[in-house]
Amino acid sequence: MSESELRKGIYKDIDFAVLLQIAGRRVAQHVEAIGKEARLAAGHLSVLGMVHRRPGLVQNVYGAILAINDATLGRYVDKLVEHGLVLRERCDEDRRTVRLNLTDAGLSYIQLVKSRLADVRGEITGGLAASEISQLQESLVAFLVGEEPHV
Repeated sequence: MSESELRKGIYKDIDFAVLLQIAGRRVAQHVEAIGKEARLAAGHLSVLGMVHRRPGLVQNVYGAILAINDATLGRYVDKLVEHGLVLRERCDEDRRTVRLNLTDAGLSYIQLVKSRLADVRGEITGGLAASEISQLQESLVAFLVGEEPHV
């Protein structure tokens, strides 16, 4: 029996939720390695990436999108602000509301992260074909939209 067949046999009967957790940890290992130089964890980079994709949202909306509780999100944002990568901006209409935006340094850093992720994409995707990655991404989006908390 080949190593590949052995691994398929190990994962074949594992529950879907557990497979997602394992896959997430594998991806997180690569992301953690990229963020390590700046002493940022995968969670920090997730927040930074989401602020890049959807700038100016209210801080707790990022938490809902990324499934991060408010306390953890607050710590992540604190560190990103401390590193000069993100700005917290109070809304004029409601001073209690905080919106997040990237600084120029944050934009430069997230572009570097994206480049480094592209370099290890083959390792991250486990050798899946582009069409399989696209299908998996569509399925994950459908899954997340179905599970998305109401914001």
